[in-house]
Amino acid sequence: MVERAPSTITVRPATAGDREFVLGLVPELAAFGPPPWRTVGEMVETDTLVLGRALDGLVADATVLIAEDARGVPLGFIHLTADADYYTRRECGHVSDLVVAAPARGRGVGERLLAAGEQWAARRGYSLLTLNVFVGNSQARALYERTGYGAETVRYVKTL
Repeated sequence: MVERAPSTITVRPATAGDREFVLGLVPELAAFGPPPWRTVGEMVETDTLVLGRALDGLVADATVLIAEDARGVPLGFIHLTADADYYTRRECGHVSDLVVAAPARGRGVGERLLAAGEQWAARRGYSLLTLNVFVGNSQARALYERTGYGAETVRYVKTL
């Protein structure tokens, strides 16, 4: 049985010193094996660019939060942004990225990061926190479903 220790996991805003840790985890966003019309290279390049801009404070209403253990060892991160709900046009929160470092998986880090994201969104008065996940990313989908997220739409893609 994997030991869970969410009480020893804290979440804090990212600092300049977290840049290497966060960007070093970017390849994990494609580790599940992207669909044939996406390449790992283009995914890593885009996510590195977007996360770098958020870490540099260049994106309004975006934040990166770091989960760490009691010794201050970083365990994972969540990248949150503001978005507009398509149907209500009201602003809501959006989980752009969430990654837990491989050695920290199964310890409740993802759940703790999502809870911190929900608190971030609630403090801003958002009534929704959304996210997108690739259909083939079964581990991430299981985390989201386990923590109360439900699928709303499914995007279909056809290469031409």
